[in-house]
Amino acid sequence: MKIFNAWYNKCRQEGTIDLRYLILLFMVAVYPLIVIPHPFYIVFPLGITPPNYFYAPRYVILILVSLLALIVLLKDRAKINHPAFIPLIFFIVFALISAFLAPVSLTAWIGNPYRFTGLSVYLACMILFILAWHTGNTEKLLGYLIGSAVIVSFLAVLQHFGLNLVPHEAYREGYVSYGTMAHADFLGTYTAFILPAAILFFLRYKKIFWLVSVAFIHAGLMVSTMWGEWLVIMGALVIIAWYALKEKGKRKAFVQAMVVLAVVTCFFFSVGKKEALIKRATVIPTEAVSSLRLEDKAGSGRIFIWRHTLNIIPHVWAFGLGPDHLIYAGIKFGEKTPVDKAHNVYLEIAVTMGLFALLAYLVFLSFFLRPGSNETGFVLWLMILVYLVQGLFNIDVVMIMPLFWIALGMSLRWNSRPVF
Repeated sequence: MKIFNAWYNKCRQEGTIDLRYLILLFMVAVYPLIVIPHPFYIVFPLGITPPNYFYAPRYVILILVSLLALIVLLKDRAKINHPAFIPLIFFIVFALISAFLAPVSLTAWIGNPYRFTGLSVYLACMILFILAWHTGNTEKLLGYLIGSAVIVSFLAVLQHFGLNLVPHEAYREGYVSYGTMAHADFLGTYTAFILPAAILFFLRYKKIFWLVSVAFIHAGLMVSTMWGEWLVIMGALVIIAWYALKEKGKRKAFVQAMVVLAVVTCFFFSVGKKEALIKRATVIPTEAVSSLRLEDKAGSGRIFIWRHTLNIIPHVWAFGLGPDHLIYAGIKFGEKTPVDKAHNVYLEIAVTMGLFALLAYLVFLSFFLRPGSNETGFVLWLMILVYLVQGLFNIDVVMIMPLFWIALGMSLRWNSRPVF
């Protein structure tokens, strides 16, 4: 530790290395790409889970990186004097109570071994949130985030056409496109989260690299076949159109970006596994009707899961079942598949950590719901908005959750006043 302290102090004095920036650079550029094949089985109360190459390795790396970030923040004596930290601290306190009251401590802190989203992940993300708030070079970090998404999307497109270069478990052979995100759902979340940034970077800089990035990330979103994320991005495009059409200098670039999106969309609806995409697109009206009728099958069983989850909340409304404990509730979809997530970020917090934690979390998020007065702030606001909306029908996962919290930290640094 003394050697580290001496090296770190020397770097700060000379200005040669910004360790805060390097930590965030690793998280936005390298972390999304990490897939580690390993033979280790995990034992937990419900049985033994086989090795997974996506969740467990990234959980371990996230914890290690967050501990390093915590050391840096402590050495820098970083302050947490923004009003947003008041509800965040309340959220952590309520989540801690939930974890201490939880029947399975290992699951509460680490998470169930299918997800790894226990309380320790929230604490790690909070540390990265503070680090991002105290770190500059936001534009560069967003650029690397976009670049990493291009690589993930490229791998997903190759998977779509039958070439999988990503190490994967045997049971994942039946999956089609997931990039390095373990599942198509999470590929959809990841690409939808970052696509607005790529589009807005092209509108600002008008460089071919950003237009190519738009094409690849949109391709990743298309091959995920997640129609929910498709609809969310359509809403985001309306906001981008309003933003671009206000300024003459961005109108031409906006039209070019829309042409690229249209071409990529038409391409994937015309070649390869086009039947899967067409089926997903044509099922939207049917799914909408089924959802309005509250049919259990609607949304790939989400209505069923939401209904049963809501029935649990009155019994554990204060502090929930315990972080990541829904798997112990005994909900089964189709009488075979155990339900371990509520498939709604907010409902998940309510049932696992309680309504007090959910209220504190929503108050915390309210600090990020106004677009900033500058372009970078606007980019971050739209990314956050997309993530929060898709969270209504999807889940937090260890592969993407830290990136969202880093974006929150960046946003807190940039957004000082509303743009409208």
